[in-house]
Amino acid sequence: MQVVIDALNWICGLGPMCMMPIIMFVIGICLRVKIGTLLKCCITTGVGFCGVNLVINTFVAQVGPSVQNMVTRFGLHTDIMDVGWPARAAATWAYPLAAVVVFVVLGINILMLVLKATNCVMVDFWSYNHFIFCAAICYYASGSAIIGLICGAICAIVTFKLADWTQPIVEEEFGLPGVSFPTSNSISWAPLAYLLNKVYDHIPGLNKLQADPESIQKKFGVLGEPLMIGTILGAVFGILGGNDVAGVMTVAMYTAATMVLTPKMMQVLMEGLIPFADAVKELLNKKFSGNKFHIGIDAALTIANPSCIAVGILMVPTTIILAMVLPFNRLLPISDIAYQAMWLSAYPVAFSKGNVVRSYISCVIFTIIMLFIATSLAPVHTALAVAGGYDLAGAALVSTEDAGTHLLSYLLSVVAGLFH
Repeated sequence: MQVVIDALNWICGLGPMCMMPIIMFVIGICLRVKIGTLLKCCITTGVGFCGVNLVINTFVAQVGPSVQNMVTRFGLHTDIMDVGWPARAAATWAYPLAAVVVFVVLGINILMLVLKATNCVMVDFWSYNHFIFCAAICYYASGSAIIGLICGAICAIVTFKLADWTQPIVEEEFGLPGVSFPTSNSISWAPLAYLLNKVYDHIPGLNKLQADPESIQKKFGVLGEPLMIGTILGAVFGILGGNDVAGVMTVAMYTAATMVLTPKMMQVLMEGLIPFADAVKELLNKKFSGNKFHIGIDAALTIANPSCIAVGILMVPTTIILAMVLPFNRLLPISDIAYQAMWLSAYPVAFSKGNVVRSYISCVIFTIIMLFIATSLAPVHTALAVAGGYDLAGAALVSTEDAGTHLLSYLLSVVAGLFH
């Protein structure tokens, strides 16, 4: 088992720009995709991921100091340290039954495909760590490895079914034909996003408000373009962070660059991913007639959407304020704040057809729940981190915003705790 874990950790450690091409190549060879087409798709996809990561990581690097300044200025003090999603993921892969969970979930996916219980072909092996995380926290909650495995399996089944349900809206709103996002930390919020959007349809004023990027640009002209929106939001964010004039200008320009360059980098990624997905779907549909397969990959691809970027940027200072005023919150949200703010916006944006106002309101509600979950999971998260060899650096409790986004896993852990 340790050999399998080491191999998975090595592949995942390469990052998506190397990991995804390797996975695509192996799957393509198994399905006999033409080697020339396959190589071009794999390398182009890797280049696209590299471009997206460069843009987003640079943005996060520039935002980080402003976030730290906001925490200091707002006087935010908590006793649970946010160690960031990489630490959570590393501790998850160190879970002793991680390899077992991987094979269980892989077997479930294959069985569901054969039985036509799902059309989701989960190729994002890195995101299997979400199912492992579910199994791990349910184990710590129940004291039973079997219950942990059952919960991990349930999480996978529900995730694949939600991927089937959301695939059409993902294809329509994000321009990703034949692609779905079976990552449980994101898709778990899809039903709530759908219900909230239905509620907004019955709120006077809000139900008539057109606030998608196209409508905003049409109404406000040049000020409504992503370039200008990014500049304005970045300047406001820089001011809230207490930056001087040069600092405000720098944050504004990097935010504008993120708004403009991320979608362009995503276009490169899609040039590689879509032909591969089409080739795989064509071969699978020939072999299993009557199915309409879709390729399951990481929901991080949604951050290229202009509405997701805008909502994500707005949620950074909002998350700090919520962390300060919510009486139950004990997490200091720093490490994941920019990433999680954008990922949580995916399905609110999808179901509202890019409406920034509706999506922002939904994300505020999501973030309140997320902070509650992250705080509640701190004891289990700390135990998982210690077992994974993480150095707490003097902190009594650790958690992450990322852990708080695992809504389905948290609910399953609550149920699992009843069997302790």
